[in-house]
Amino acid sequence: MDDLDKLMQTLPEEERGAIEKRAGELVTAYNLRELRVLAGRTQEDVSVGTGIKQNNVSRLEKRADMKLSTLRDYVESLGGTLKIVADVAGKKVDLSSIAERSRHGPKL
Repeated sequence: MDDLDKLMQTLPEEERGAIEKRAGELVTAYNLRELRVLAGRTQEDVSVGTGIKQNNVSRLEKRADMKLSTLRDYVESLGGTLKIVADVAGKKVDLSSIAERSRHGPKL
């Protein structure tokens, strides 16, 4: 638990909820191309980092549906880390371990 988490735990539930809601509103949604440009990378950079041909990187950036392992590899080629969080019944659950298992586990 980091200092921010400790501080948040000292706040009343209602105030924590308001802060978390506002923080969620501030998160900017990017598509993959925008994310790549933000990272200062080219499609060729992503191609080298993922092992995917450059023309397929272009296609990938236009897709709405892809394998989790492909998305993880793409994000990592930008120097990032894929984090997956489910928000269920007001609780945030970190599912990032699923992305990690997709690296090593069997393809289903």
